[in-house]
Amino acid sequence: MRTALVVATALMVSTAANATTNLVTNGSFEQGINPAGTTFLDTDDTTSITGWKVLTTGINYVDNSAWNAASGSRSVELSTDAGRGGIWQRVEGFSVGYRYRLTFDVSANPNDPALRPKESRLITTLSGMGAKLNIYTLNDVNTSTNMLYQTVSYDFIATGTGLNLSFRSSAAPIYGPVIDSVSISVVPEASTWAMLLAGFGLVGFASRRRNRAAVAA
Repeated sequence: MRTALVVATALMVSTAANATTNLVTNGSFEQGINPAGTTFLDTDDTTSITGWKVLTTGINYVDNSAWNAASGSRSVELSTDAGRGGIWQRVEGFSVGYRYRLTFDVSANPNDPALRPKESRLITTLSGMGAKLNIYTLNDVNTSTNMLYQTVSYDFIATGTGLNLSFRSSAAPIYGPVIDSVSISVVPEASTWAMLLAGFGLVGFASRRRNRAAVAA
């Protein structure tokens, strides 16, 4: 019983750790230069935001003095005065054939003077998943302190140990989509959850036996 308990406990710890490990480097954009409000980053910049490369036409790197991030204090706007920009990262650490979940938070530049509601579009591309069009609707209630982020998620099967992840604006230049809190983590299969539940059962059973033994003594 003791051996089964040790195995079950190890399984629970391993499963929980794998399910919460984020493979994306600097997914909340907290590591990088000081944006000092809003800073424009030009095409092919690979140093200003740790782990990320800036794509054609550039992006805006933004902190909470301009508008609130979804988590932490920094976010990225994909459209700028220069055009429709984007960011890219090579994500490593996948197990081929396993199911993973990509999640991120999306909003839009709250200073957009256009008539609302207004759609703000971005394209998410990941090797093995293809391209996904995401549409965020900017409304009258969106402000710099009330960004109304929406969480987007996609499941996919890893086709390699390293996959390319990118976000590109499909909105008009100047005012565009804002992203934050990017993460990719493994999705435990049903059989794994069954083993996990069985492990919890063994732990509970062993605990009850110890309690009964203590009372009898």
